[in-house]
Amino acid sequence: MKRKKTNNLFYIKKLKILEVFIKILITRSWDEKSLSLISKKTKFTENEINILFPEGYYDLVRFSLDQINFELERKFQTLNILRLPLHIRIKKILLYKFNLMNRNKKFYKKILYNLLLPSKNQFILKQFYKSVDLIWYIAADSSTDFNFYTKRLILSGIYLRLMVFFFNNSDLNKLEVLLDRDLKRVSKIPKLKAKFNIFKENIPNFMRFVKNF
Repeated sequence: MKRKKTNNLFYIKKLKILEVFIKILITRSWDEKSLSLISKKTKFTENEINILFPEGYYDLVRFSLDQINFELERKFQTLNILRLPLHIRIKKILLYKFNLMNRNKKFYKKILYNLLLPSKNQFILKQFYKSVDLIWYIAADSSTDFNFYTKRLILSGIYLRLMVFFFNNSDLNKLEVLLDRDLKRVSKIPKLKAKFNIFKENIPNFMRFVKNF
């Protein structure tokens, strides 16, 4: 994954806009007035904002999620985790990501809610895959071919389960216990078909969360 240049003027502007976008979305729904509010609070014209985020809300959400991924990757560049077993690497990466999201939990919960509409399924699935793929990348997974995809599918099931728990609970220690349990289950299951069941088991939990959101 390419890193963004933090000294880039456009990037700095986008960060300032993102900061205001997060505050606005926490307190109100996105509508035709939102862009004007961002403009007033950042002192960038609406035209400047449109140039930086041509797809509006979607680009702002995409940039916010990319920032989390960027911070996650940057953090683990400074840590030597390759000496650790793979499941421990995955655990550390996931826990750090949820700690990052916890800083603006209401915001991430709200964009998830907004993206669960059927018309936005393609967008959320793409972002979800990007997150899972990055976790394996940071963990230095060298799988190829079939294993490359099956590992991402299995981790997707675990990640879904953790997201449901995270947005409905405030105790990150309990989230860690849940993660340990799932990783332990995966490590002890020799057959790939049984591992897929972890993914299938968590889909109903996620759909119940969506229904009751």
